[in-house]
Amino acid sequence: MITAVFFDVGETIVDESREYGTWADWLGVPRHTFSAVFGAVIARGLDHRETFQVFRPGFELAVERERRAAAGQPESFTEEDLYPDARPCLAALRESGLRVGLAGNQTARAETSVPWTYQLM
Repeated sequence: MITAVFFDVGETIVDESREYGTWADWLGVPRHTFSAVFGAVIARGLDHRETFQVFRPGFELAVERERRAAAGQPESFTEEDLYPDARPCLAALRESGLRVGLAGNQTARAETSVPWTYQLM
């Protein structure tokens, strides 16, 4: 019997398009171009982080995250980044008696930007 359901946060509960757009801005490349390369990287079965290497060989994600944060542009997600069906879906599952959880590979900094996720469960 199923008693709990967990969802991945990125691209399941939260639309990450805006955040990836901020990375394109940070790199100084058009958002559409970044998105196209991102899609090509994923289609080839590569790690999504390879996208950054296309635009800046030697790119170190951890270093750049810190630089963005220091520049006042840390990774973040807002209520507006939620997919429209996320809240109703999670609420329906809870109402049916299931335990609901969220998991993701976002940074601790990104996690602190989403205190509303606790309200989802």
